[in-house]
Amino acid sequence: MATFDCEVLGYVQYNPELSYAELIECEEELKEQLTEALHAQGAEHLDFFALDDGLRIQFVLSDYDESLLHGICDAVVPFFPVQTIARLYAIQKNLESSSLYQFANGGWKEAGIDISSGTCV
Repeated sequence: MATFDCEVLGYVQYNPELSYAELIECEEELKEQLTEALHAQGAEHLDFFALDDGLRIQFVLSDYDESLLHGICDAVVPFFPVQTIARLYAIQKNLESSSLYQFANGGWKEAGIDISSGTCV
């Protein structure tokens, strides 16, 4: 995976009012939709890990490209169910740049984090 310049980690927190059966159905549908959308955007090595009322997501991209990341956000936002909170965190593997994307209420917002200085404050 050294040829991939961008690692993306994500988390979806489901509505706590979902029954177990509803959560399982929602999760299976979401994984299917995200897999298709992310592969279409160039994501590789896609992995999901289910937790009690959440879903971890991990994948890589060949480049850390903000326009590609925005395209991914646009592509996946319709699939997150109402009353879920989802986040994706993209980090450039040389630790120069990272971005956090939050999805809620049918939209997304971004917070860029410049980590290029290499110093902690």
